[in-house]
Amino acid sequence: MSATHRTRAEEPRFADWRLLGLGFWQAWQMVVLCTHKVVAAASPEVPGENPVLILLALMTASYALVVLLSRRFAPFLSRRDSFILAGGLTALGTALIPVSLGLLAGAAALVLFLIGAAAASFGNALLIIMWGELWSALATGRVGRHLYASYTFAFVLFFIAYAMPKAVAIGYATALPVVSAAILAACKSEPRREPSVIPLDTKTVPVGRLLLCVFLISVVWGTSQGMLDPYAGNDGHFMARALLLAGGGIGAITLSMMVSQAPSEAAALYRPVIPAMVIGLILLLLEPMPYPFIGCGLIIMGVYCLDMLMMLVSTDVAFRGRISVAASFGVTILVARTGTLTGTFLADWLPMLPVWSSQMHTDVFLLAVLVLAIIGMLFFTIADVQRLYVTPRSGAADTSLEEKCAAIAAMGKLTNRESEVIVLLARGRSVPYISDELSIAQGTTKHHVSNIYRKLGVADRQGLLDAIEQGGVGKPGWE
Repeated sequence: MSATHRTRAEEPRFADWRLLGLGFWQAWQMVVLCTHKVVAAASPEVPGENPVLILLALMTASYALVVLLSRRFAPFLSRRDSFILAGGLTALGTALIPVSLGLLAGAAALVLFLIGAAAASFGNALLIIMWGELWSALATGRVGRHLYASYTFAFVLFFIAYAMPKAVAIGYATALPVVSAAILAACKSEPRREPSVIPLDTKTVPVGRLLLCVFLISVVWGTSQGMLDPYAGNDGHFMARALLLAGGGIGAITLSMMVSQAPSEAAALYRPVIPAMVIGLILLLLEPMPYPFIGCGLIIMGVYCLDMLMMLVSTDVAFRGRISVAASFGVTILVARTGTLTGTFLADWLPMLPVWSSQMHTDVFLLAVLVLAIIGMLFFTIADVQRLYVTPRSGAADTSLEEKCAAIAAMGKLTNRESEVIVLLARGRSVPYISDELSIAQGTTKHHVSNIYRKLGVADRQGLLDAIEQGGVGKPGWE
């Protein structure tokens, strides 16, 4: 009895709070890009230029640089200096930007701003790629829910900063990436899923089409955010109210995922993206003042769900396809940020055209609605997301479910109790049902489920079902 107790005590368990460390990174993004606490929308110290646009351009270039460096230095999580660079450079840059824009003038201000923005951009890109490396190997069936919880937590951190005086908020924003990097370092002890996994044939993934859709969605996002002035007017709290609505929506989705586990968390993440953005764009055109923040909030909610989807799917594809996370997640987020930069540039450039009018403004939004609708219906559907997790069936189509489970349990070296649990999972039984059936506590059942996912190298129940259907486990992946 005591031996059993020691064995269970020695088994790795997740410290769920550590995975909220990603929220500190996201909160930094929101404070820097969605408020005037760190970066002003326009500044006389950067004549003729938009500091936010410059920062977005440097962020995009930094993702490309990190992807290139990954060919020699990845995985970054294995290098202690990566944590120092990621947190330190982001913090240093965050401190230099407001100094350059608020205390200096002329060429000195511009040079210091570019140095600070470049440092913050590179550190920020490195930090999120490192979080992606961790997320790719997490041994839990709750990855999507952890992502939602992290983003919900980021909204809490954001509104704390929003309520602070500017000087205090700058110090607060400077600390956020340092805390995120420190928590990421603490996550090195979190249990990882085994590298043995049903191999994903990456040739079957329509990479080009999916990346094009991500790019176009991001262009719509950047354009819509850059054209908010007619709606925001003189409302200094417009963006805060929009973010409050977006945070409430993501929080509600987080709560629903906690209550009922979706078979495919990737599908659950993608489901709100297109509808929320389409409805948001339409509301921006139809709603009377002062309510367009509802439309803006829905757009923000949709694009944040897309960000979480990119992290969940691209890191999982990297793990299962045995490729670098930077080559999968890094390229995906680079494409998304390039789209955002393109859309922001268009929003900054189009109003300067001599033919620009309020009607053209409306036409741009209607075109964006059309593009999103076509993408959602034809080119990037829920079925496309599901297809990333479907593996070809093995020849043993007539093998019974119990035999398939027994085969996969043997390959994954599951315990007798885990072998019982996997059969019930394969039959679609819930955690409470399994607990009653086996006369064990729900916490114990969840622990068995997480162990099964870890040993088989799958991310959620849909991946487990695919593994059982395939009837085999692939060779070891990256270590």
